[in-house]
Amino acid sequence: MRTRIVFVFFAGFFCLPALATDVEPRLYSNIPTGINFLAITYGHSSGEVTFDGSLPVEDVDGKIDGVVLSYLRGLAIAGKSALLTVSVPFVNLDLEGLLLDQPASRSVKGFGDPQVRLSVNFFGAPALTPKEFRAYQQKTIAGASISVGMPFGQYDGDKLVNIGANRWNVIGQMGLSHKINRWTIESAVGVSWVSDNDDLKEDRTLEQDPIGLFRGTVFYTFPSGLWIGSGFVYANGGRSKIDGVERDDRQKSWRGGMAISIPIIPRHQIQFRITEGITARIGSDFLTFSAAYSYTF
Repeated sequence: MRTRIVFVFFAGFFCLPALATDVEPRLYSNIPTGINFLAITYGHSSGEVTFDGSLPVEDVDGKIDGVVLSYLRGLAIAGKSALLTVSVPFVNLDLEGLLLDQPASRSVKGFGDPQVRLSVNFFGAPALTPKEFRAYQQKTIAGASISVGMPFGQYDGDKLVNIGANRWNVIGQMGLSHKINRWTIESAVGVSWVSDNDDLKEDRTLEQDPIGLFRGTVFYTFPSGLWIGSGFVYANGGRSKIDGVERDDRQKSWRGGMAISIPIIPRHQIQFRITEGITARIGSDFLTFSAAYSYTF
C-alpha cells in the first residue's frame, strides 16, 4: 500500500497539465454576432509520462478518455467580434508503471475543471450580423484571448491523482491570422499561469512557475466549407516547488497535430483531430485522438 501511495503522490503533477498545451487550429476568426454553437467532443490520449531523475519511478504509461460539453456564442465588444466559450469535461484517467521496481497503478474518473474563454479580435474582424457576414472577406486578423480554468472539478486532498487540479489556471494569448486565397496562416504566443495548491496530501503546498506557449497553424478551406490543417505548439516552463523546495521538472515540449472539419448538412459539422508529442523533457508525451460534433443556431 505504501508503494501505491508514493507513486500516486508523484504522478499527480504531470498528467493533466499537458492538456492545456494541445494544438488548436483556428484560434482567431470572425464569428457573426448572436450566433450560438453547441458541441460535444470525445478524446482519447495515451502515452508515456517522464519524471525527473530524482524520483524512483520508470516505465510510466498513462491513458485519458474524456467527453467535453461546450457552449459558444458570438459577441460584439466595442464594435469588434468576440467569442465566448464555456466547457465542462468528464474524464477517466488511468496511470501505471514501476515504483522502486514494483508495479503500481491508479485509476480515477469524474468531472474536470470547467473552463471559460473569451476571445476578442481587435483588428480585421468587425462585429457583423449574420446577414452582414455573408459579404465579409478575411485578410489579416489580430486578436487576444483569456481562458480561465476553475477549480470545481473532482478533487480529494487525500489522493494526488485527481481529475480536478484544485488550482485556478489562467491562459492568456495574443495571435495573428492571415488569409492568402484559400490558405490561412495563424500564430499565437501566450502564457499559462496556475495558482498554488495548498491542499496537497499531508498538508503540503504545490507551487508552479508559468508556462510559455507558442503556436503555429496553417489550413486550407475548400469551397464546400470543409477545411484541413496542421500545426504545432511549443511549451517551456512550469518548474514546480513542494513546500518551497524546487524540483528539477521544468517542462520543454513540442507537439504537432492535424485536424479536419467537415460540414454535414447546414448547421451541423464534425471535426477530427490528432496530436502527438514530438519531444518532451519532463511531463506527458501523449498521442491524442478526438472527434467533435457541433450544432449552430
